[in-house]
Amino acid sequence: MKLRCAIFNNMNSGKNRRYRYNRDKFASFVPDTWRIIDAYSLSDLTSAVHLIREEEINFLMINGGDGTLQRLITELIRELPEDSLPIIIPLRGGTANMVAGNIGVRKNPLDTVRILMRYVDDYSEGRESMQVLPVMPLKVVDRNNGTRYGFAFMNGLIYKIQDLFTKQENPTFSTVVNLVTTTIGGYAIGNPRIRKYYSKIDADLYVDGKRYPEDRYLLMIAAVFQRLLLWFRPFYSPGTKGVSKFYFAASACDPWTMIRNLRAFTTGREVPPRTFNSPAGQVQIKAECGYALDGELIRDRYTDVTIDQGPQMKFFVVPEVIRTSYGITYRAYINPSHIATHIPEDTIARFTRPGLQL
Repeated sequence: MKLRCAIFNNMNSGKNRRYRYNRDKFASFVPDTWRIIDAYSLSDLTSAVHLIREEEINFLMINGGDGTLQRLITELIRELPEDSLPIIIPLRGGTANMVAGNIGVRKNPLDTVRILMRYVDDYSEGRESMQVLPVMPLKVVDRNNGTRYGFAFMNGLIYKIQDLFTKQENPTFSTVVNLVTTTIGGYAIGNPRIRKYYSKIDADLYVDGKRYPEDRYLLMIAAVFQRLLLWFRPFYSPGTKGVSKFYFAASACDPWTMIRNLRAFTTGREVPPRTFNSPAGQVQIKAECGYALDGELIRDRYTDVTIDQGPQMKFFVVPEVIRTSYGITYRAYINPSHIATHIPEDTIARFTRPGLQL
């Protein structure tokens, strides 16, 4: 497989606004054959996908946050057949970068692309193989807002905190940390303004066709990857999830129970009472609340969605050098048993001539 590479920059995402990781900075060192796309509005997505399709881009670096990734892959899935979808690697150009963190991308976008450039050269010359992770994004069918594809769906308490986050002026990752700690503290001391965020939502929930026996929920989370933000890895027995399922948790427990056991619950060591926490193949939610999909907020008063799995996409499995930052090598939250290895076609040809074997 010959790699045809492109970098997509969302110039409105968090770190890209501050550090201006744009065309000029990448063009100063990447090959002329690489395509670099700077997007300043949603209308730029259409032309970006057109270029990816027409030039048969098959190795796509997406420089933005989780919302950027969600919007771009939604357009790619709509416009391209499944077998033409490019291999994806997210770069850390957003504010939270949840998906990039799960894949193990820890360096800044410029340093990551410099390493990838050397990797692409080695792969093209047959000196390197490629490992990819098949990922089936969430397919969120919203009765009122159409279909989107993404990686983390949240409503209830977490949606409300995300809504607070988006209303901050120039929010950063530290804003996330501050909001989580202040809302927990505010609830504990009885702040009425904070306590309203912990009120349960009325909802009907069906998991794989069966109604879950609760009527009011504190929160619901559907996710493709094990880790969310900060230390939050709330899914119980994450190793049981197969390629064809996603993680799902829905809790109807009271807020005090959740807060008193926060560390255990948010690291997946225990399941709170009155909580579903297991892989699922389909979820249907009707709730008196909006929801968030990869940081994008749908602020409807009523939600009616069905969550399935979308088509299979391939994510590049990054080498250790990209997972290392400031002398620390970070974990990638992926299932190693799902990884597939690809050898360059010209290498296969060289080693399959008569008399030679792989």
